Amino acid sequence: MAVTVQKLIDDFDLEVLVPGAEDNLIKVQDVNRPGLQLAGFYNYYDNERIQVIGNGEWSFLDELDPVLRKKRLQRYFRKAIPCMIITRRLQPHPELLDAAQKSRQWVLRTSMSSSRFISKITMYLANEMAPEVRMHGGLIDVHGIGVLITGDSGVGKSEATLELIRRGHRLISDDAVDIREVDGVLTGYCPEITFGMIEVRGMGIIDITQLYGLSSTSQEKNLDLIIHLQRWEGEEEGVYDRLGINEYQNILGVDVKRLNIPVRSGRNIAIIIEAAAANYRYSKTARLSPSQIIDQRFADIPEREHSSERKSK
Repeated sequence: MAVTVQKLIDDFDLEVLVPGAEDNLIKVQDVNRPGLQLAGFYNYYDNERIQVIGNGEWSFLDELDPVLRKKRLQRYFRKAIPCMIITRRLQPHPELLDAAQKSRQWVLRTSMSSSRFISKITMYLANEMAPEVRMHGGLIDVHGIGVLITGDSGVGKSEATLELIRRGHRLISDDAVDIREVDGVLTGYCPEITFGMIEVRGMGIIDITQLYGLSSTSQEKNLDLIIHLQRWEGEEEGVYDRLGINEYQNILGVDVKRLNIPVRSGRNIAIIIEAAAANYRYSKTARLSPSQIIDQRFADIPEREHSSERKSK
């Protein structure tokens, strides 16, 4: 997982002051402000980070004698770095450009302030370098809950998704979902080539945006709940959950709640998925689960009976 310097230049509209090696890769999400290194201290220096020169570093270099400045910069550029980025459109010193050219190191420039640029690039790198996996299934936004519908081929995933879209919910992806993990949060995306498309057996590929409008789709959604559709097997009826026992599926190190829903002719799967999403949202805010409420009601029965006996006396 890495980002090329050229992609960084394109995405942030950076000005190239000194071109470097075309195969340079950014492999570390953090950035470094090399004030200590320019002062000659290299302990714990990570040269694999993006190097950011701001007002502080520029002013320090400007105060140095030109001979000493040249010496410090030549030593600094001896170690390969992904790139150096100068903020606030500051004018680099000639010694810096000369040392970078001799070592073929990228020097770039932006008009943003150092704090704003570091904040944006840190988030950008975290997203670009996030671990990613592609899963078979459909992701849909149901009542604000990101629901991943999985199951064997032909079990009815796309048909259920189509009915949910017709009922006003939004499609993120059908058949294949790209999932990224950033800071313990899973986010699902649609592969660019299939955005807004859904395949229904017997009909082929349908363009959802043409049938239901752009509001029926979304670019991404956090993954909250997995609904796994299984063909109904009569002899296995007893294994399906009736009491709300929690089951989870691990994706990229994150546990996601999973419900196994049996599918058979006549069952309205779309309504069940709607209810599951609404129930999941309710469970995140409710003080007690439905099973706990039932247990509490059972516990209250003897007390109510005892109270009724006292009143009758």
